[in-house]
Amino acid sequence: MQPQQKIGSAPARAKPLAPASPVKVDAVTPDSPREILTPRLRLRPLSANDRDAFCALYDASRDHLEAFLPLGGDAQTTRDIFERQLEMTSAGDSSGKAFRRIAVEIQSGRIVGAFNLVVIRRGLEWDADTSCWLAAGNTGDGLASEGLSALLSYSFADLPEGLGLHAIHSFIAPENHASKRLAQSFGFAQDNAGTTHLTVGDRWQVHEKWTLSIARWQTLAS
Repeated sequence: MQPQQKIGSAPARAKPLAPASPVKVDAVTPDSPREILTPRLRLRPLSANDRDAFCALYDASRDHLEAFLPLGGDAQTTRDIFERQLEMTSAGDSSGKAFRRIAVEIQSGRIVGAFNLVVIRRGLEWDADTSCWLAAGNTGDGLASEGLSALLSYSFADLPEGLGLHAIHSFIAPENHASKRLAQSFGFAQDNAGTTHLTVGDRWQVHEKWTLSIARWQTLAS
């Protein structure tokens, strides 16, 4: 059992929207993948036992996710997408180069989305790229804020309780206003250096780079 991460009660909207209760990070053994618990969510690794539930969820949410964050190309089946997500989750945990977690609603046991660090870099600066999604029907009730707050808190916490990162980057399509509002509420600032092109399914799409530094996170959370 890892020590609890104290992140306090929810401050004003201009500050990070932390859950009202502490986030708890559990590891059964030092070698086991970590899970993050919030008042309503369990962020845990995807497993082979999730195949049917994940595929049903993604089939129901494919149109919802298509515009900004499809998890695969048009030619890929839902089961192909699941197997790829499972492979990337395991590889990220093994190498330490990613931290991918599905979000499971504690009360119902349903998968409702995912909160990921898709790339973790440890050089002169330790930073990561994040992406998150919620399934259709699970938006609008604060789950995105709760899950992202927990992921950021864990990412910026010092080792060994957290990942010890210095900055988190998010690449957001210009017309994805909901994601930009969410990023801004946590203190992310748009990088004025310009835009980049990322693949979205089978196509290239312009994305803006938004960054949150640990210094800004600590300032807004204080």
